[in-house]
Amino acid sequence: MMIIRLFILLTILFRFLILGSCSAKKNQGSSLPQIDSKTATKFIKEDDYLFLDVRSIREHKVKAIPNTPNIPVQELENRIDELEIYRDKKIVVYCRSGNRSKLGTDILNKNGYDAVNLIGGMIQWDGPIISEINIISASEPEL
Repeated sequence: MMIIRLFILLTILFRFLILGSCSAKKNQGSSLPQIDSKTATKFIKEDDYLFLDVRSIREHKVKAIPNTPNIPVQELENRIDELEIYRDKKIVVYCRSGNRSKLGTDILNKNGYDAVNLIGGMIQWDGPIISEINIISASEPEL
């Protein structure tokens, strides 16, 4: 009788340990490192930080954070070597809304970079912006 109780106790303990470690593995890495716009603007001129735009080239030319390289997220894995010179920097990854940059952040972190996702992307960005293309709205006359 004592052996059966011991066996049941060990079985329960074993299952608890196995299931506990499996659920811990599921939760590891599920939280993507992120930064909000207000905090990120403090680092825009810091040498330890690089802001990376993962939107299309056109989007980048229309509106971007100054002095930021642009590698569209769908090209990032194939062009990741271009970022090797920034390996010692924290990379703030941004896009329009924060969705593509989540993928970009994940790709960079899986390749050994220290990357964070800019929450809300350019939509919520409060810092400086530049534009290479003048956009003329329908209400403005063309010059």
